[in-house]
Amino acid sequence: MSNAVATTTTPALSPKFVLLMATACGLCAGSAYFNQPLIYSIEKSLGISTSQAGFAVVLAQIGYGLGLMLLVPLGDLLNKRKLIVSLMVFAAFSQILLSFSSNLAMLYFFTVCATFGAISAQVLIPFGSSISPPESSAAIVGKLMSGLVMGIILSRTFAGFVSTYWSWEAVYFSSGIITLLFAGLMWTKLPSTAANKNLTVAGIYRSLIQLAITQPHLIRRACAGALGFAILSLVFTSMTFVLANPPYYFSDFQIGLFGLLGVIGIFSSSWSGKTVGKGRENFVAILCIGLMLFSCIPLFFAQQNIVAYAVGVLMSYFGLTAFHVLNQNLVYRIDATARSRINAVYMTIYFSGAALGSLTAVYAWQHRGWMGCVVSILVFAIGILLIDRYDFSHRRTI
Repeated sequence: MSNAVATTTTPALSPKFVLLMATACGLCAGSAYFNQPLIYSIEKSLGISTSQAGFAVVLAQIGYGLGLMLLVPLGDLLNKRKLIVSLMVFAAFSQILLSFSSNLAMLYFFTVCATFGAISAQVLIPFGSSISPPESSAAIVGKLMSGLVMGIILSRTFAGFVSTYWSWEAVYFSSGIITLLFAGLMWTKLPSTAANKNLTVAGIYRSLIQLAITQPHLIRRACAGALGFAILSLVFTSMTFVLANPPYYFSDFQIGLFGLLGVIGIFSSSWSGKTVGKGRENFVAILCIGLMLFSCIPLFFAQQNIVAYAVGVLMSYFGLTAFHVLNQNLVYRIDATARSRINAVYMTIYFSGAALGSLTAVYAWQHRGWMGCVVSILVFAIGILLIDRYDFSHRRTI
């Protein structure tokens, strides 16, 4: 009886509205990845070292992580439309100011600001899940994640194209203008939600600590996801090092085009959402971990064979994006009334993996070359396997 009521009181979301939210997810999340194919262009423009330019990639992930920790939990408290649009406006102006960077301090500061405000997607995803009928919630999360993944993929191609034929500064300036215009569109299209008067800001942040302490399942899924994202971040950060040097000598645009291989993530997100919705969580987990683990084999030959490199990138990207959708659906089941806070805990830990992967890529490349990067991927994948198998043997039914 309760299921029937839920179905009638929670109407299905229209495809156009889901597409709008998915586009917003991609637009916001993608801006955090612009600098990955631009490392050498930024280095030459500002007269800094490769490691200094590469550290901007790490700072982008740190800024995003701070936004996840401090701002996403407020989605359970504030009017979601106002929160989402405000974050988009802040991110837009930060990107515009970033485009005027003339020194390392400005580059670092506005990189953090731009990605700090780019976490609108992480308010939209649990929001979309909460306003969906229970039977389609997993599929909606998969579709929104597909939009997010597409944004991340196209962001690299967009950045590479604009940088090659204009400048790296134009990447951020144009993106800032687009984000500002899109914020106005979102204000007119998103439904308004009432603020939760039963919660306070202090209470929200206290509950984050309580969730972390009382929900070991949430922490395990987040840690496994973080190691997966570390793999992907390592692969894409090091992509510039691999492709811009012998034997390939790719331009920023060509590196961005190669990054289009990540389009497989769109299909993996959708597939994972549908498969999880059918109750096949363990199957999805095993397949995803296997892909990330064995991607080390073709990735080992990245500097000798471009096809092998492409296969390794595809394997790691499919595995991580499907695994991420699985994790989100599992943790959202913990408490339907606290999905923004749950998402904040999960995504903060998850994006710490992105910073870890980017930092590892820069360090490993400098000190051990590509071999150091591949060994790091293998270590991360083994860690995912151990955490995931332990979690599936200990998690309670949610």
